[in-house]
Amino acid sequence: MNCPAVSQCKLKQSGKRCPDDDSEKLRQLIGSDGQFSPNNYVFREHRNGVIFPAIEKLAEKHLERGKIHYPPVPIELISSADEDSSVEVRAVHLKACHAGIWRLKEAWVIQLADNCTSARNRFTLFHEAFHIIAHCRSKTPPVFMKRGAKQGFFNELLADYFAMCTLMPKEWVIGKWGEVKDLDRMAEIFDVPKSTMWLRLRELGLM
Repeated sequence: MNCPAVSQCKLKQSGKRCPDDDSEKLRQLIGSDGQFSPNNYVFREHRNGVIFPAIEKLAEKHLERGKIHYPPVPIELISSADEDSSVEVRAVHLKACHAGIWRLKEAWVIQLADNCTSARNRFTLFHEAFHIIAHCRSKTPPVFMKRGAKQGFFNELLADYFAMCTLMPKEWVIGKWGEVKDLDRMAEIFDVPKSTMWLRLRELGLM
């Protein structure tokens, strides 16, 4: 439910904010897609705390392992989330969520909503990849949000951040923004939802 590093986080101890403080707003923003408007999301300034830089490094290692060096990140990278089991992706009709993930005996199955955009499904896919990686490292089952929950679990926020860092690596975004300086074009280049590109640019101090 909460950050496991909160007891040792100097950011929290000093009274400053981290993304966990705005977790519900962030979840709404990330899922906004076509309804996205930057004017609807005003966040107090916060820093990244202790655990978020670690998630970013995990994403960087994931890209290095797949030898990916430029956008857009291919969805085939999902296969490296678990080196011992295959990962199968299926498009199905989902009403209550963007995706579902299942652990079978020797494989993972990720179900993606067939009524979502390609950009949305790419983001969701790498969100689910984080849950697979977390499971492989801790040997505990993934945790799912209950339908209608008012506040998401902290690991859902981490999964979103992993997807954002994987699909929009910091150095790539900074380099492309220097060339493009256009939100819509950036979202197109990285093949991500406009809302998540805006959030990444804002986090990096580019907007």
